[in-house]
Amino acid sequence: MKKSMLKILVTATAVCTALSCTVLKAEEAKQTLFKNVNVFNGTENKLYDNLNVLVEGGLIKTISADMPDTTGATVIEGNGKTLMPGLIDGHVHLMINNNYSDILPNEDPYDLGIRSVLAVEHFLMDGFTSVRDMGGPAFALARQIKKGVIVGPRIYPSGAFVSQTSGHGDFRDRFDMGWSPRAGSDIGNWEKLGFGAVADGVPEVLKAVRINLRHGATQIKIMAGGGGSSKYDPIDTTQYSEEETCAAVEAAADWGTYVGAHIFTDRAINRGLKCGVKTFEHAFFATEETYAKIGKAGGYVLPQMWGLSPGLLENPNMPKDKLPLVKMLLEKYKDVGRTMLDAGVKVSFTSDWVGTLEDAHKARRFEIYWRTQMFGGGKNNYDGNFEVLKQLTSIAGEMLAMSGPRNPAPGKLGVVEVGATADLILVDGNPLENIGVLNNNATVWYGQPDPHKTPIKTIQIVMKEGVIYKNTL
Repeated sequence: MKKSMLKILVTATAVCTALSCTVLKAEEAKQTLFKNVNVFNGTENKLYDNLNVLVEGGLIKTISADMPDTTGATVIEGNGKTLMPGLIDGHVHLMINNNYSDILPNEDPYDLGIRSVLAVEHFLMDGFTSVRDMGGPAFALARQIKKGVIVGPRIYPSGAFVSQTSGHGDFRDRFDMGWSPRAGSDIGNWEKLGFGAVADGVPEVLKAVRINLRHGATQIKIMAGGGGSSKYDPIDTTQYSEEETCAAVEAAADWGTYVGAHIFTDRAINRGLKCGVKTFEHAFFATEETYAKIGKAGGYVLPQMWGLSPGLLENPNMPKDKLPLVKMLLEKYKDVGRTMLDAGVKVSFTSDWVGTLEDAHKARRFEIYWRTQMFGGGKNNYDGNFEVLKQLTSIAGEMLAMSGPRNPAPGKLGVVEVGATADLILVDGNPLENIGVLNNNATVWYGQPDPHKTPIKTIQIVMKEGVIYKNTL
């Protein structure tokens, strides 16, 4: 374990040796009192000044201007710093932690697993206390974090994304399929590694969904449209028939949870809505009317807005032959963030974390800034900082709660209120005025310094379920 991480854990609620650290379970932790803090509650465009927040047993017990009984509590003097909900990333791929071109021919699950431990540590130190993994074999990672064996955010895993033949999750090589169903190979390395499950027809879709649920999926991910990083599916395509889509939704509903769909266009989104899909991943290329339908149906849109940034043209995972189309789409949909807000649909933060550790962390930090540009201003003069802060906290927390009985959190997420899960960060600064206190003031993507060498000093405390994992006060 890195010396910096060991030092962080020693100052936190943990028992450490020279070789390993065992983080105390939340229910074993004593009370913690955050004294004299300014609270951003995750829902309102303001700070509540000079409050005291008492945490006990992994939950927020009291919030008051009066000083509660602090007998036996660890007291943290906030000195007017901002206490706010832990950040939430609604769409990541923790196990796709290298470039596709390197993973498929050169790596096995151990390469991916080792790097994933580093990835989740960095997420937590950057203030992210929950993430929703939307494709990949992240079940073991989630289990070991929950057990306290390794350090990271709470993970909501989807497992292998479910895709039709020729769909966004079909990563077999060009001639693996041959010329006919009988001549082709049933499975490629992408599926062997646990990233995808190619399933055609209702019976295969049901089986793929149920396998993910068996492994512990908190929600299901299907590929319902084309994409930019895949081999064979143009971005305008609609994938999965209505019968197949509805079968996936029904199987997830039988387990008390829901389906999220990789999707882009009006046609594909409306098919998903008809079947009851609840989260629409990416979904850039739709109309205000379609976004309004998602909102009325109680659904969420999860766009990674770096996908509409000029930096996308520098992404090593982007096939060169798709660059002209990307350039056209960047211009055509430059106002889509404000269109979503105008439509009244709820939008959750997502970084679509994927690729090498350095590039993916850079994208996540950049995403926080870039969203303020895409969701700010417009005819309704949206406050970009506030809109993004809601997406990072309360809106994302509502979205995660749709997992119902599969939800691993003990209480509400993304808010500072009595009874909510004690996922909290203490920030030196006011993110409503300067969002840069949450991302090291990153305003560029690839031009950033290496995130591994540049910790976010303004995020001084990170608490998850009442346990402090970072304390640099």
